[in-house]
Amino acid sequence: MSSNSGFVDLRLNGQENQLQEGFWPSFTDIMTVVVMIFMMAMVILLLRNIELVRQLRATMEAERSAVELARSTGEERESLALRLIEAENQLAMERIKLMRLSEQSQQQESTINDQTDRISQLSVVNEDLNLRRDQLEAENFSLNQLLLQSETRANRLEQERDDLNAERRTAKQQLTDTQNRLASLQADLDRMKGMQETINQQLANLEQRYSQQSLILMETRSKRRQTGSRLNSLQGEYDELKVKYDRLVRPARSPRGRYLVEVRFSKAGEKTLIEYSTTGRTGFEFISQEKLEQRLTKLKNSKSIGLYIKVIFPEDSGLSFDEAWSFTSDLHSRYDYYSQGTTPPASPDVPLNEPGKARQ
Repeated sequence: MSSNSGFVDLRLNGQENQLQEGFWPSFTDIMTVVVMIFMMAMVILLLRNIELVRQLRATMEAERSAVELARSTGEERESLALRLIEAENQLAMERIKLMRLSEQSQQQESTINDQTDRISQLSVVNEDLNLRRDQLEAENFSLNQLLLQSETRANRLEQERDDLNAERRTAKQQLTDTQNRLASLQADLDRMKGMQETINQQLANLEQRYSQQSLILMETRSKRRQTGSRLNSLQGEYDELKVKYDRLVRPARSPRGRYLVEVRFSKAGEKTLIEYSTTGRTGFEFISQEKLEQRLTKLKNSKSIGLYIKVIFPEDSGLSFDEAWSFTSDLHSRYDYYSQGTTPPASPDVPLNEPGKARQ
């Protein structure tokens, strides 16, 4: 019997069965707890794994963004390099343009110099334009009269339109052609007026430049007259001093008894003109500087009485004082008897050649 019913259990394994019946529920509870712990651990591990996957994906996305940023930075750097090369090319082109502008400036200066030659041409063109303007104004007046007549005729044709339709159409066509011609002539007149204003402005500018150049020319002529006066004054002073010196030191310089050589010296533009004449010769002949020196050297060696060099300057010689003085001093110092170291004796047999006779 069991203890519960009041009977004693006489089975051999009675206690063992009771122990086994108490073991399996406990074991089941323990295994359930273990399984629950394992399940909870698995859930925690799965959640942690999901979080790690999410972080890994974020890291990979960040790396992809970094790679993309590096690639875009490289492309931007290449773009900046290309822009720098392009800027250098543009700078070179600007330098070339600057050189071209310098050449164009020189060409414009040449063009400005050429504009002075167009003054006469512009004046002729201005006269032609004035004549053309007068003609156009006359034609305009005639066309206005014709327009008035055409309008009167059109009014009359409108009153007779039942019988003269064909003539009316012809008149309207003539009126249209006349108006078109009038508009064309008016446009030509306006264009001519604009051209005339432009030419008048150019003429005013050219007249202003001409006035300035005239003032400069007058100042140059005034300075030239002053220089001529100064030359004459210095020449007179020199002649006076020379005469006084000759009177004090030696006899006066005279062509009497000497072989007279007349040299006329002048200047035409940049070209020097030398004319040569000697005793017994009628008129002057043109000669070069080299031939003149050769002849004077030959005469100096052959004429023992000495040479009297007479230098003549025409009124409009075009020479400066330095040129005239240098030419005269050179001839006198090299060939004239008075400037030599020893004065040869004069010959009474040599006639005095007057300046007027030598030039006839």
